[in-house]
Amino acid sequence: MANLRALRQRIRSVENTRKITRAMQMVSGAKLRRLQEEFLGFRPYAERLNSMAGRFLSAFPDFQHPFLATGAAASEAPAALLLVTSDTGLCGTYNDRLVALAEGFLKEHPTHRLITLGKKGNRHFARRGQARLKEILDWSGRFEAGRAKELLAWLTKPFLDQGISSLWIAHARFVSALRFKPVVERLLPVERPAPPALPERLLTEPQPGPLGEELLRRALEATFGEILLSAFTAEHSARMLAMKNATDNASEMIDHLTLLRNKARQAAITKELIEVVSGAEALR
Repeated sequence: MANLRALRQRIRSVENTRKITRAMQMVSGAKLRRLQEEFLGFRPYAERLNSMAGRFLSAFPDFQHPFLATGAAASEAPAALLLVTSDTGLCGTYNDRLVALAEGFLKEHPTHRLITLGKKGNRHFARRGQARLKEILDWSGRFEAGRAKELLAWLTKPFLDQGISSLWIAHARFVSALRFKPVVERLLPVERPAPPALPERLLTEPQPGPLGEELLRRALEATFGEILLSAFTAEHSARMLAMKNATDNASEMIDHLTLLRNKARQAAITKELIEVVSGAEALR
């Protein structure tokens, strides 16, 4: 009976855990749908802006801007890496894969400086004594265009001041609700597109200089926003999938424990019947 009681307690415990993981799965699913809709709606805007900027740069090959790659020898200034992880856990291998990617990148480029967006990545490198230029620890997987614009302005300032030579971002690229891909992408300097076989003539108003500067700035903001939206969408996707797996595992464990409970109960009933029959036989 003690074994049967213990099995019943374990079943109740796992059932309570399943309720929690199922609720978290539903919350993550709702956040994923909202962010995925925002990301898929934002992506065409970013692609269109980048296409316009590319056409402009192809039509005006003499246009120069600090954001553009010059093709000259690499600067002696160090580069910077922005690592985007989550503030909270329970999202499977999401943070582990991003941290491993950043560690490998920093090992190949030891002079690069690290900027962390997310508590999980920051905590990992803090424990290892890795210096950080900046820590952003309060986004909680929420995209806000105003905050993204402010962060980009802070990131581009040392690049414009020649404090860093390039800016890279390690983040999760959202592929589908069941898949994401950890990548490292260079945000700055922007690569100038190859000149077309047939040069395009564009008439601009105002002059090419101010227009090109505004186009580059807006395209960079759109690209950065798309990267953050992709990362946050992938985070909620990973958390929803992790909670779904936990819920499924809990259901399997409940089925297994229920089978053990039924066997234990059957064994107890059989034992009692044998004792009754044996007692009756002994009284004859």
